[in-house]
Amino acid sequence: MSVKLPLLKELNQRFALEKVDDMNVNEVSQTRWGKARFGGSSAALLGISLGIGVVVSAGLGWSFSLLGDVERPVLVFTLMTVSTLPVTTALGWAVLVDRTTILGAIEKPDDSIESVWYEKAAGGVFGDILLVGGLGAAAFAFTKIEAPISWCLAAVVLFAMLDFAARFLWQKKSAS
Repeated sequence: MSVKLPLLKELNQRFALEKVDDMNVNEVSQTRWGKARFGGSSAALLGISLGIGVVVSAGLGWSFSLLGDVERPVLVFTLMTVSTLPVTTALGWAVLVDRTTILGAIEKPDDSIESVWYEKAAGGVFGDILLVGGLGAAAFAFTKIEAPISWCLAAVVLFAMLDFAARFLWQKKSAS
């Protein structure tokens, strides 16, 4: 009884069996945009991703035009659909793409040096947010300053983003 190569490849990947290099089972063709997990070409992946993006964006536009108090719902639907289409299409692609088929993608991104920099920067930012949030709350309480909560939260988020960027770049510079 002979075993077909795709089945052997799937078993090899699923159960981490030994490599079968002599039969070229692990050879995967790579393209710039990758291929879908379910098979097919890059064009099929991009087409399905675009379809997912159109459906999700249209749903967002429809719900935004229904839930909002707007004078021209068709215009709101169109603007919301067009503005969210690139993001929803990219999300559809990210869900469907097989990483091993992307040209130049690293095999284990969690083991990269950038991942270590990210973890160190995020850990530092968490401590800074706790410190700044606590000191800010104490300062606001003792000085009896009143500010809209949206401004306070926006300031904390802006601080966190700038702090993360600075810490990440510092990690990158100190590594080189």
